[in-house]
Amino acid sequence: MSAALDVTPPDDDDPDALALSALLSSRVCHDLINPVGAVGSGLEVLDDPSMEGSMREAAMDLIQSGAKKAIALLSYARLAYGAAGGFGAQISLEDARKVLEGVYETHKADLEWGLGADLAAKENVKVLLILAYAAADCVPRGGKVSLTGDINNFIITATGKKVLLNESLVRALGGDARDIAPKFTPALIAARMVTGVGGAMSADLTDDVVTFRASFACALETDS
Repeated sequence: MSAALDVTPPDDDDPDALALSALLSSRVCHDLINPVGAVGSGLEVLDDPSMEGSMREAAMDLIQSGAKKAIALLSYARLAYGAAGGFGAQISLEDARKVLEGVYETHKADLEWGLGADLAAKENVKVLLILAYAAADCVPRGGKVSLTGDINNFIITATGKKVLLNESLVRALGGDARDIAPKFTPALIAARMVTGVGGAMSADLTDDVVTFRASFACALETDS
């Protein structure tokens, strides 16, 4: 599969801001329900006086792992989806790296960061975070996700034992909002952020390697 994404502006049939916020909220809740549920299950075991020994130890492990995953996903959502300083603000790439490392600890893929630690435009960083999270899902059985280039023109590659590129993800990255599921709403938002600055994205699956590319035309023109 290879798709150079000609991202088009939203039309009248696309979800409005309220619908997008509902879809994104559903995505965040979906991410959090399992780890938060694990914490709740562990607390129920600890609250049962008949549970002793190994059962209580297992419950503590469940609480700790669930809490760690929930914190990682909340930290990611805050930076990737939140206001983060308002329009035009900058975000530290070091902060982006840290939240991605937290998310990758909940996945089987390993993250290789090659983008430095400078401040960067908020919209660029958010697109990077969304694509990097999507890349982890492209290698469900484990593998490596590498981030290279610079924040105005970067490449993300995912390699592993089993490599996937979901067609719904590709459509969302191309700005297609028809029947979009909550899982792919961040990709649609990334497409709109790139469109807003006249940039471009691509998503390819070639020789068992998934490659995402993003460039931000306005930023590149400013630098030239």
